Formats: sequence, structure tokens, C-alpha cells
Amino acid sequence: MKLYYHETDGGAKYLMDTFLSWEHNGKKGKEGTITDKTKYVIRIDGNIREDAEMDIRENLCPSCGFNLLGLTKKELKREEETAKRIVAGEIED
Repeated sequence: MKLYYHETDGGAKYLMDTFLSWEHNGKKGKEGTITDKTKYVIRIDGNIREDAEMDIRENLCPSCGFNLLGLTKKELKREEETAKRIVAGEIED
């Protein structure tokens, strides 16, 4: 399995098994993102060898109002919109 890196505006770092492709200023790559197909999310908090936590999507309560990252749905939507704007070249990463 390949994992893709994502860092939130607040500095939280994650590895995910789903991604979006981007291209900006002659560079291109893939960035981890949450989709309906995301199964694994690893939060890196400090030392990756000691402080990483992994969530598996099917183990989470679907009615609790929180997603894999522990963000509210509104916060997740903001992160998704930021990723789309980076891909569109509207803002720099």
C-alpha cells in the first residue's frame, strides 16, 4: 500500500491511502486527501516512530459527527476546499 502526505493549515501531519493529483508552476505531485474511498489515515504527531496513530475508517462510528481526522464536517470541508484551490493554482502550498 502506498500512503500520501497531507499537512493541514494548522500544521497537523497525516499519511492517507487516497490522494488528489496537482500541478502548479511547472511542478506536479500527489497529496493525501479524504474521500469516500479512504480507508487508512495515519496522524503523525511528533516522533513518527513513537507518536503516530492510525485510524481505519470502518472502525469509526458513522453517526458521531466527527470524521477520521477528528475534525468537524465544517473543518474537513475547509481543508478540502484549500486542497482544491492549491490544485487550481489559486494559492501556493
